[in-house]
Amino acid sequence: MKTKIITILLVVSTIFGCKNESNNEKSNVDNNKTEINKNFKVTLNVVVKKDDSFQVYYTEKSSSDFNEKESVWVEVKGGENPQDIVFNIPEDVIPTMFRLDFGVNDNQEDIKLNGVNIEYLGKSFKSEIPLLANYFRPAELSTSVDFKTGIIKAIFKDGKRQEPALYPHETVLQPEIEKLVK
Repeated sequence: MKTKIITILLVVSTIFGCKNESNNEKSNVDNNKTEINKNFKVTLNVVVKKDDSFQVYYTEKSSSDFNEKESVWVEVKGGENPQDIVFNIPEDVIPTMFRLDFGVNDNQEDIKLNGVNIEYLGKSFKSEIPLLANYFRPAELSTSVDFKTGIIKAIFKDGKRQEPALYPHETVLQPEIEKLVK
């Protein structure tokens, strides 16, 4: 009699235990679903020594004609370690070009750029130093870049620090962005 009761209890606990397990598995699958952002995201991996504000310009035309209305600002905390600075482009925007601006702090030290990652709808394009030189060029009047080391230096004109920036190589960067949209 005891063995029948034990057998029945084992069968019942196994049935209900399996049912709960499958519900838990389903729940875990639902929790692991990641929502894909519907906006472009540009991430810079940099070392920035002092607090600053960085800006990414974008254009929806096939040109490097950038304006303030089509840009995103991000506040940056200074430090000694590499950090990701993330710019979320507005959701309805499909950019064709990006310009990267590296701060407005007049006391900022040299910045070390390690790489750039552009993401859209689960796809990404990533370029790191030294290959980043294939996709971006320094703004001639404000920026000096050593693409071997990733060091970005602001140019000083009449004793005033110019704001460093990288412009796209249009014919090389635009096709990479277009691959993300297809």
